[in-house]
Amino acid sequence: MLIALASGLCLAGGVWLIVSALWPPRPPLAAALQRLHTPGSPRPLVPTTASSASLMVRAGRKLLSRLRVAAVADDGTSSDLAIVARPLEVHAGACALGAVAGAALGPLLWAVALAAGTRLPLLVPLWLALAGAACGFVAPRLLLRVDARRARSDFRHALSAYLDVLVLLLAAGEGPEGAMETAARAGNGPAFMELRRATVQARLSGDPVWDVLDDLGRRVDVVELREIAAAGNLAGERGAGVRRSLMAKARALRGSSLSAAEADARRRSQSMFLPIVLMGIGFILFLMYPLVSNIQIG
Repeated sequence: MLIALASGLCLAGGVWLIVSALWPPRPPLAAALQRLHTPGSPRPLVPTTASSASLMVRAGRKLLSRLRVAAVADDGTSSDLAIVARPLEVHAGACALGAVAGAALGPLLWAVALAAGTRLPLLVPLWLALAGAACGFVAPRLLLRVDARRARSDFRHALSAYLDVLVLLLAAGEGPEGAMETAARAGNGPAFMELRRATVQARLSGDPVWDVLDDLGRRVDVVELREIAAAGNLAGERGAGVRRSLMAKARALRGSSLSAAEADARRRSQSMFLPIVLMGIGFILFLMYPLVSNIQIG
């Protein structure tokens, strides 16, 4: 009886979350007017393709209206969402739907066992539902971390190419602001688009371009970009050559990228050692099989 009550509560909670995500209540007029005067968040690296009418976005908005933002996305998660250009509502919706799907494992197992004629203990489906809900809630965060790590690696490679073009433009006698805006037009990837947007924003707002780049590096959690902004700002304050500082940073960034590539290649080579050894042992056994068979027959 208790297991049926717990399964019914889990199922009712999942149905309520799905129904409230599909048909959300209309917001009050005061909340809608307050949203109009709320400043917008920074634009993502690339335009998102998520539709506001999708189930995941609706579930994410419903979850964010029930919980605090810090409970769904901390500072690290916010930086990961910014680097992969994924809205917070999509991430929250993935967590909510993953938790519902994981919690459904307990009642599903209980129904399958009941149909097979087996009575499970009470704690088995209950703990399975709780563990499935926790795993379903955490799984989108782990997948986001993997995507963010790959996106940051691509951003660093694009930043290295951007610095190479920037140093060449500075060596040709162009000013730092004009050279940074021109170098940002050298590529069309997400990193170059964000660098181009940052330089244009600095030119239109009148803010120092190094401060805008530092804010971008803090938002996407790319330490190399913040170091470049700090070096350029320090060189401008002390009157030192900006080109020499950027050349040193470009050289250090290339060395870091090369070291990371070598370490990754070494790690992949070491991971292939065991399969190669097993393949060699299998090949030797394949060659020795006819001889061993003849000995056994004789």
